[in-house]
Amino acid sequence: MLGLAGIALVLALGPFAGAEPAGTRPDAPKFSVTVSGKSGQTVRLRAVGVPSGYIASFCTNRVCAPFRVVFALPRSGRESIELQLIENVPGARKPRMVTVAADGARAASIAFARGTR
Repeated sequence: MLGLAGIALVLALGPFAGAEPAGTRPDAPKFSVTVSGKSGQTVRLRAVGVPSGYIASFCTNRVCAPFRVVFALPRSGRESIELQLIENVPGARKPRMVTVAADGARAASIAFARGTR
């Protein structure tokens, strides 16, 4: 089993809980993306396999960015941000899974139905 020392970054994906950052849409399914790594490490996080008709939006306390976001891990080496999947084409087929990836980490996935609204 590889520990944190064997992997540069560790990603976890779960239902979102907590205060919503500014700019989020109240009707969009939300997920929490947790990233663990080294203090100050640059993270390039991206949504994978987002179906046509949806936009993935990563929201930090500072910005919401479509499909990908870049940030530095704080001193603790751990950051949690919100991910929304926003339907931008009415009636688009809902995704079955939500997947995020980052360089140096294993991708993390969760069932779309587990998102919170």
